[in-house]
Amino acid sequence: MSIQTESSSRKSWRDSFPIHPAADLLPPMSADELRELGKDVVDNSLKLPIVLWRPHPKGEALLLDGRNRLDAIELATGKKVEVGAPSIMAGEFLATDKVIVLDGRVDPYSYVMSVNIYRRDLGVEERQNALIKLIARTPEKSDRQIAKEICVDHKTIARARAKGEATGAVAPVEKRVGGDGKARKQPTRNRETKKEEEERFKRRAAETRAQMAEGRAAHEFGKNEQLQARIDDLTSKNSALKAELAKTKDELAKVKAELDEIIAAQVDDGARNARGNRSRVAGRQRRARRQCQ
Repeated sequence: MSIQTESSSRKSWRDSFPIHPAADLLPPMSADELRELGKDVVDNSLKLPIVLWRPHPKGEALLLDGRNRLDAIELATGKKVEVGAPSIMAGEFLATDKVIVLDGRVDPYSYVMSVNIYRRDLGVEERQNALIKLIARTPEKSDRQIAKEICVDHKTIARARAKGEATGAVAPVEKRVGGDGKARKQPTRNRETKKEEEERFKRRAAETRAQMAEGRAAHEFGKNEQLQARIDDLTSKNSALKAELAKTKDELAKVKAELDEIIAAQVDDGARNARGNRSRVAGRQRRARRQCQ
């Protein structure tokens, strides 16, 4: 007979609460994101409540919001998380008054989207895909009605609906029901054939390429003008330097000529002095010879 420890006999929250399909509107967190979230919850406590939902007071409770937080706590503590409204526990971790239970008066899909659409760090495409899933459930609801339920702009819903209808994820409807309960017929739009759509995309691509080419040409033209201005400036400076160099050469030639004159004069003076000296020496020699005779 096997003996179960207290830890192994405890049930995980997944064994106790099925996950409501509305939770699948949003993608689950990655393992790295769960580890980071789990550490934050264990270190700083659980900030947002875990939300259960049941269709009526005696109905089965389903986990509506908080599966990532529960998985993160299990990952961080290494213990199974037990959910017992209004508290949760995992080993030594305890969060009191952090479980709320909603009933059928609350639309589970609208609730999940309204609390997560901006709270979760979702990319634009992930957010739009989640909205498409929500719209696909009740395509007969107007864009403004859905937007009001989840607290977003109706234009955001309109863009998501258009993408969903284009991909076939959302069924187009002839009439949509507004917040006042009245059904209003939608304006008909001529649907493009696949060939027409391809032609439209080709035209748009060609226009984009032409605009890009025009932009590059304008950029190159401006760049060439800048280069030409720079060349003109350097040419002007080069001419000025050449003129200054010619002037300097003339001044050097004048200085050299003056220097040559000074040197020539000094040479002439030296020659005259040398002749005078030789003449005086010869005179002394003659006088000495006469005395000797």
